Amino acid sequence: MKDILNLKMMIPKPEGSMKRIVSLVLVFSLLYLAGSFIQKVRAEGPALVIPETRFDFGYAPPHSRISHYYLVKNVGTDTLKIKKVKPG
Repeated sequence: MKDILNLKMMIPKPEGSMKRIVSLVLVFSLLYLAGSFIQKVRAEGPALVIPETRFDFGYAPPHSRISHYYLVKNVGTDTLKIKKVKPG
């Protein structure tokens, strides 16, 4: 009988854990909604996104021709016009 009483004392009460779960769900829901709202606000008009902003060419011998293609994406609601490009 004492063993059963000891086991009951060792099992955590679910009251606090349920509150934590509900709190975490609410926090993550609010973060998700805030993120989607911010993304919608930023997407008004043209919006340029370049997923890869750096590329390491490694070693390139002098006077060699090297190239790399970058993906340029318009995630906005209007036409994106690229008027000038400068390397560097």
